[in-house]
Amino acid sequence: MKAILVDDEQMAVDFLEHLLKKNSDIDVIDKLTNPLMVRKKVQQLHPDVVFLDIEMPQVDGLELAEQLLSSHPFLQIVFVTAYNQHAVRAFEINALDYLLKPFSIQRLNKTVERLLAKVNGESKSMSSNNSLNNTLQINVCGSLSLTTSHGEKEVISWRTLKAKELFLYLLHNKEKLVQKSFLIELLWPDLDPEKAYAQLYTAVYHVRNVLKKYPSNFKIINTKEGYTLSTQNITIDIQLWKEKLELAPPMTINSIDRYVEIMDLYKGSYLEEHGYWWAENHQLQLEQVWLDYALKIAYFYWKEQSYQEAKKWFKKVCDSHPENEEAHFILLKIYATTNDSINVERHYQNLKEFLHTEFGTKPHTDIRNWYSQWKKYN
Repeated sequence: MKAILVDDEQMAVDFLEHLLKKNSDIDVIDKLTNPLMVRKKVQQLHPDVVFLDIEMPQVDGLELAEQLLSSHPFLQIVFVTAYNQHAVRAFEINALDYLLKPFSIQRLNKTVERLLAKVNGESKSMSSNNSLNNTLQINVCGSLSLTTSHGEKEVISWRTLKAKELFLYLLHNKEKLVQKSFLIELLWPDLDPEKAYAQLYTAVYHVRNVLKKYPSNFKIINTKEGYTLSTQNITIDIQLWKEKLELAPPMTINSIDRYVEIMDLYKGSYLEEHGYWWAENHQLQLEQVWLDYALKIAYFYWKEQSYQEAKKWFKKVCDSHPENEEAHFILLKIYATTNDSINVERHYQNLKEFLHTEFGTKPHTDIRNWYSQWKKYN
């Protein structure tokens, strides 16, 4: 395993090299006391691990690690420092280990063991993944799940509900920088800043651990200001559904089955099981798209006198949007046209009761007049 050592003190890198040479699994390929050279050397030498000091006069080791991991996501970082106050942020950056000076050879050997397990495990995972199509579908209709390229559905196990919401908010804003201060206000508004930031760093650490399983699909980019979730080879079910509707041909007798097939992909509102306030606007927009197309399909069948199909779609609209009197009115007419007097009476009374209970109103005048005429002859 190839290693680069970085510390602004020559004695420190020499001593670390001396200890590492006692372990045959580590090959020290470079020692640097100028941290400004690190990015160039990593690019040239492709190490497996960088042992990195945090407190250096020319650059902050934590910031340098974030830059390295942004361009080399499979690089391992081990922080070596005399200060322990950076530990939380170090692990949030996804460092493999944190060595507090002075450390023993036994403690260093434990770090090397972790490195070997990590690098070997990721090599096997990469080898396996490279032979597959790594496209991943994220399902956000209803609740969160993933579907692999083999069609296998996976439900992610989250350490905490906050980590789950953090991931979903970053996904909601994928490829955009989300300010850390905003995330604090969103997720921990009642905590004092120090505790809130500690909670944020811990949550990001948990999210990174979950996403390690999908290295070719997700990367969290960390800056001083905030985080960006970068995605690759992914589709999102709700976006795919909307795009298919937009690209569908004009609705005709030949294409109506295609519309029904696409609409069946809508398994529930956007993140409806989670109740996030920040998702509500997007949720309402997508529900309106569903409603518009459901009504188009329902009216198409009605005009084609395909009453069974029309009835099914108008009932779907009435069930999901019971305030839509237009759909109720047409459904009443379909029941009447098909001589289903029982359902005309039942549906009208149910509508009347719903509007009175929920809004303190009566059915629209046109509906009441129509019902009176129907009642007169039935």
